[in-house]
Amino acid sequence: MRAFDLLQPSTVDEAVSLLQQHGEEARLLGGGAMLSILLRQRVVAPGYLISVTGIPGLDNIEATGEKLLLGSTATLRGIERSTAVKEQAPVLAEALHLVGNVRVRNVATIGGHLAHADIHLDLPPVLTALEATVIVRSLAGERRIPIDDWFVGYYETSLASDEMIVAVEIERQPTSLHGAYLKYCSLSPNDWPTVGVAAFLSADGGTAADVRIVAGSVAERPLRVADAEALLQDRPLGQEAITEVGRMYADAADPLPDVRGSADYKRKVTAVFVRRAIMAAATQAGLSIGE
Repeated sequence: MRAFDLLQPSTVDEAVSLLQQHGEEARLLGGGAMLSILLRQRVVAPGYLISVTGIPGLDNIEATGEKLLLGSTATLRGIERSTAVKEQAPVLAEALHLVGNVRVRNVATIGGHLAHADIHLDLPPVLTALEATVIVRSLAGERRIPIDDWFVGYYETSLASDEMIVAVEIERQPTSLHGAYLKYCSLSPNDWPTVGVAAFLSADGGTAADVRIVAGSVAERPLRVADAEALLQDRPLGQEAITEVGRMYADAADPLPDVRGSADYKRKVTAVFVRRAIMAAATQAGLSIGE
């Protein structure tokens, strides 16, 4: 591992000033759950690490009016256990419980999770379905990035080199909206997902409304297929339509073959778990599923 200087700013302004000062030689350090691995493997070799975990207030988890605000250094475990999160975004709390193991969640931060942008992550599908906003700061000021625009490609986000994540914002969802996150691991229960699917919908009489389906780990960014969602929108749910939606997501998927399975295998698993997630969300919403 290359030697580096550890910088410990006490404010966000100081942190972004150091980030701009040292440019490409600097990396922000949160819990270090993933960065420590990348450093050991020499995938990255910064001359400066800027630790932001000591900045007061940056780990706050707050329910403010109609919004839920997650500070960027809030740990995944802290968010998972938050009463405000359980009340306003229960599916997010459930998904967090499935991330790695408790040792990882105790140190990993929400900001680091999003900055890492590995496709094999649990939270991006859920945050995309919840239409979250990532709030970033630089010396030029604050910028708000919709989660749909955050992930650009493999390990790539729209975060500029002189910006740092300060919070994730989630608007309060309608009380009628219900959802589920289902994860499948082909290796071990604590592994990254082979596929992870978040599905949300509301019951409008006997029909489905506000349908949101997002698949993770099977494309370079969270996968949402508008035409597939439209097949279920404002209609009674039926097995045939749900199966067709699963097939459409499998066709749209572009997974990488690896130790978790071939591309073809991952597409087949995607179809299965999209179907299961939709049915789980329908059960939560009190919608019956016909033939």
